[in-house]
Amino acid sequence: MPELSVIVVFDVTEPHLSPCLASLTGQTAASDGDLEVVLAPVRHSPAPEGEHGTVVRAVDGEDGTELADAEVPGGDEEAGTGTAPVEEADPAEGEEPAESGESEAADTLREEGAAAARAFAANPPRGIEATMVGHSSAGRAEARRIGAEAASGEYLMFLDGADRLTSYALAYLLETLKASGADVATGNVYRFNELGTRPSRAHQKPCGRQRTCTNVRSVPSLLGDRLYGNKLWRRSFWENLPRTDVADPDTDLAVVRALFAATAVDVLPAPVHLCRDRERTDDYRDVATLTRRIAAVAELSSALPESDRNVWDHRALCHDVCSVLLRMDDADQQARERFYELVGNQYLGRVDRHVLDRLSPLHRLNYYLVRQRQDARLLELLTFQKSVELKKAPLVRRGVHYYIKYPFFEDKDSGIPREVYRVGPDLKVRQKTENVEWRGGQLVVSGRVGIAHLRARRRWQQQLVAFAVNPATGRRVSVPVRMRRAAEYRLADRPDAARHDYGGFEVTVNPEKLRVSGSWQAAEWQLELVVINRGIVRRRTIANPVSGQPQRPPYQRIAGDVWIRPTWNQDGKLSIDVDPLRARVIECRRENRDGGAGLRIAGELVAPPAAHARELRLTRLPGTAVLHYPLRCTGGRFEASVPVSEVVERAVAEGEGQLSQEQWRVELVTHEGNTVPLILPDALETAVYPADGNQQEVAVQRTSTGHLQLRAGWAHPVLHEARWSGDELELVGSYTAASELELVFAARGREEEHLLTLHRDGGTFRARFSPSRIPTLSGTLPLSAGSYQLWARVRAADGNTSGVRVEISPDSVRELPVSLEKPERSYTFADAGFDTPILRVGSDLFPEERGSFAQRQLRENVYPVLRTQELREEVFFDSFTGRQFSDSPHSIYTALRSRGGSWADYPMSWLVSDGQVSLPDDVRQVRYHGREFYESLARSRYIVTNSRQPAWFDRRSDQVVVQTWHGSMLKRIGFDIENIRGKSRDYHEKLSWETQQWDYLVSPSPWATPILRRAFRFDGEILETGYPRNDIFFSPDRDAIAERTRQRLGLPPDKKVVLYAPTWRDDKYYTRGKHKLDLHLDLYRMYEKLGEDHVLLVRRHPRVVDSVPTVGTNFVYDVSLYPEIMELFLVTDVLVTDYSSMMFDFANTGRPMLFFTYDIESYRDSLRGFYFDFEETAPGPLLKRSDDVIDALLNIGEVSDRYGSAYRRFTDQFCPLDDGNAAARVVDRVFGRG
Repeated sequence: MPELSVIVVFDVTEPHLSPCLASLTGQTAASDGDLEVVLAPVRHSPAPEGEHGTVVRAVDGEDGTELADAEVPGGDEEAGTGTAPVEEADPAEGEEPAESGESEAADTLREEGAAAARAFAANPPRGIEATMVGHSSAGRAEARRIGAEAASGEYLMFLDGADRLTSYALAYLLETLKASGADVATGNVYRFNELGTRPSRAHQKPCGRQRTCTNVRSVPSLLGDRLYGNKLWRRSFWENLPRTDVADPDTDLAVVRALFAATAVDVLPAPVHLCRDRERTDDYRDVATLTRRIAAVAELSSALPESDRNVWDHRALCHDVCSVLLRMDDADQQARERFYELVGNQYLGRVDRHVLDRLSPLHRLNYYLVRQRQDARLLELLTFQKSVELKKAPLVRRGVHYYIKYPFFEDKDSGIPREVYRVGPDLKVRQKTENVEWRGGQLVVSGRVGIAHLRARRRWQQQLVAFAVNPATGRRVSVPVRMRRAAEYRLADRPDAARHDYGGFEVTVNPEKLRVSGSWQAAEWQLELVVINRGIVRRRTIANPVSGQPQRPPYQRIAGDVWIRPTWNQDGKLSIDVDPLRARVIECRRENRDGGAGLRIAGELVAPPAAHARELRLTRLPGTAVLHYPLRCTGGRFEASVPVSEVVERAVAEGEGQLSQEQWRVELVTHEGNTVPLILPDALETAVYPADGNQQEVAVQRTSTGHLQLRAGWAHPVLHEARWSGDELELVGSYTAASELELVFAARGREEEHLLTLHRDGGTFRARFSPSRIPTLSGTLPLSAGSYQLWARVRAADGNTSGVRVEISPDSVRELPVSLEKPERSYTFADAGFDTPILRVGSDLFPEERGSFAQRQLRENVYPVLRTQELREEVFFDSFTGRQFSDSPHSIYTALRSRGGSWADYPMSWLVSDGQVSLPDDVRQVRYHGREFYESLARSRYIVTNSRQPAWFDRRSDQVVVQTWHGSMLKRIGFDIENIRGKSRDYHEKLSWETQQWDYLVSPSPWATPILRRAFRFDGEILETGYPRNDIFFSPDRDAIAERTRQRLGLPPDKKVVLYAPTWRDDKYYTRGKHKLDLHLDLYRMYEKLGEDHVLLVRRHPRVVDSVPTVGTNFVYDVSLYPEIMELFLVTDVLVTDYSSMMFDFANTGRPMLFFTYDIESYRDSLRGFYFDFEETAPGPLLKRSDDVIDALLNIGEVSDRYGSAYRRFTDQFCPLDDGNAAARVVDRVFGRG
């Protein structure tokens, strides 16, 4: 009988079931018997289990759903202090599924899911017993129940048919659950989509460290882990769970209920589940949906005993209920009234008062307004907490208490008690460690520390006390700590920073104080800081090392064979380990033997308990596999042999290379089961040995604490030398494998790669890279600010390419960092962690210009003085807030220069953000947020911009400001948008002030003029000239420009060019101003169908920071950095866009347009809204699915004919002024005809 059963719940239309089942094929080693797979189909159901909230492509950190630990404003003890704005979810409506027989596509989908399941059940792989449930369930909860009844295993897993397991998942979970006797084991999660694989942020906290036999009362963050696919259940526990009838979108709460019922939960930190991003289908603005969700939350609360109920209520109010609350600003009055009734009158009335008191001030304020039904104030508060205002809320003191100044604080008309705003535990300690070193035999730890909102401007405002604490015994030893003056917390600690305070610390630890009863005993110590600031006392264990040297603190011999080895434990805290030597390695080398290559590990047994060692144990980090080898012990020596093939074959490389496990911890195990770590003395050289074949290796490594560690798997390049030669970074290293090798710098936090120049000579390589001179479609530019990790791309003999981490040799890592200081910015090659090479590119701002304080000084002190100085004869241009040299400002610049005379050499400057724009020689660069930015706005005679200007800009009477704007009027703008997402409450007041600074506003058409007048409430002169950027379509040089553009892009002459250029989504962003690539086109399928005679150009909106994935050979071209999109239009045969205003520009070509409007209902009704009936007026078809776009491209002639009349009407209405002379008309009016 199978020991373990996996119930695969899948929609009959599921197109990804085959990869899911393939991930089970390699899992048979998990069980002594066969693995049982039960296939449980579900009738077409667009909402996967546990996914509620809104319709949106599920990404990390979005509210509700399986990612329930997402950050919500206000936070709690798990989510933080609530100082970050919330990313709103997209309220799109999912596409209605096709009914049976309505379309060939729907029939094909049905075949993909059900047919794959039937084929698997009919012919399962060896070692797997497979059965398929005879009928389709109405929902996923029912399918899980039926699947469990059909299963025979002692342990159960429930996996969604779109997801996958890691190769070791079942063995990892099963072995842990067997050993502990717990009710359920849960593992970490990675998420994936067509753009790649990444860790699930929602699981970082609950699954960040290993825990055995814990529970949700001890670890409340586990309530955010609501997936089924990352859990293995003991059948006896599962069958005793009470049966609950909940709707599929709420079955995440069934997982919560089960976790409360579990007396013991094992938590594993390694990823076991690869979870596919999905569309979510609930809309909390809908009264029925809202009612169902709140009722499910309340029902769970009522079913729990009182102590558990308090835990759940706190969690629900901070996350689940709050997720619904945050949608109420998009809901109508009826939905809000229903929310007030369900939450304000019913749910909150049953919540314990202590739970409410423990909420953060923002949550308390939210729910106070809900209970009081203060509708207008709640809507204003929702706007506030979704905007940048939230981070800027100040702390104020009243008597002996502190309060956070959120809206309506001390507003008598609101009636809100002051205590709602009171902060207590919410005032967290911020601490980071910047240096760990030995000085004169003592360990010195330094960094910065302070209580949030309470900067120590003066020495007396903050005092520190420090202790060395032994967590095992509770012993506390006072150690010296010195306060020091340092740069403000968020900036690098350098003397030329804009602001300093007394937030620096330096702790000195004398090792003698770590003795126990006068002798050296093995122990782990931590350092605790007691921070006293203005009467508030907080404790903080030293943690949070900055990247680089502090992450690998040095160890030192203290006396005889006693060492102190500082390290960072699994909680990220500094652990000072007193380590009397017990066993050390004297030899670790490769040897050939009859059964294949082996690794001989020999050493000395120095002290008990090492003398009782019986075996050598290798553990694949972070604990997903264990190997055991017998020891041969003679006269205080030991020896063991490790077959190289066994460790190499167990290397893990999954998730497009993002999930890699190749390192093995090596230790001895005694007869009593105790473990003894093995020290690899500094005098013993590390080594790399080739494994069988020519692409894999075993590396003998020394950890940052001096212990032996093995790495087995793909051969890794190792750096031995790094230096700057002029502006060029030179790297020298070794790579023994015969595989093709490329080195790339990959940006962290976004998709961006840069290839290094590489030369190989046998096993040695030399690489060169010039970060200040990067060839781009916009010209030669410096790398943008940020961190870039050095990676290797290795091509195997079978042609497949894998990403491999580059390492730094132990000798070389001590020589880092090496820096290049240039006038415009700094470049630093350093390490992160122990041996990960990183290139850090600094900001183009000077140190005295960085940080909020420096910018406030420039804004409030420098700019007003500059306004009093004489105006400069200069035209200051800005296109998209310094991101491009393009658009109508570019056309006006060109028109001015072409006038000749005094305009030929008239001073002109251009705003450039982070140095990422290439300018002609006759244009001066102005750094965005640099001092000259403030000066240009204060002193330039003319300002020509297509973007918003800062709220503090105050036009002088003799300045001339021309606003060309950057879009035509499909999407609502300005005052016509009622609900502005992510903006401050005074957005409209700031907009009103800004429009008063404009002298001229350019209109593209007579149709647009009244909209611009109304939307901006602009009383000045509107120049109804057409957009200057469209002059290019009528230029006599347009054919030459098109040919030059083709050559610049390297486009094949015999292929049709499709340009996909979507707009950005207001609600899809990483941080303010940095939006996500919300890619819904299936690029792989497009390549399959169109790759032979088409190329696809993809242009991200300037706000989007992700790169475009590469698919196929010479098919996808990322043209996002091409400076002028109008030139791209000249080479484009078909434009695919959505709601972008470029449709009005491209119409001048007369070429076909397709509109990929997968979220039109949401975008039109919730996000922005339209000025006209887009569906009736569009000059091409509106398509909702990627396959529809492909079909239209394959039949573009027919599509073009069908929309010919609509196209002509569109052009007549929106493009009557486009004739090639718009820029000249603007220049004539603004600058004169001379």
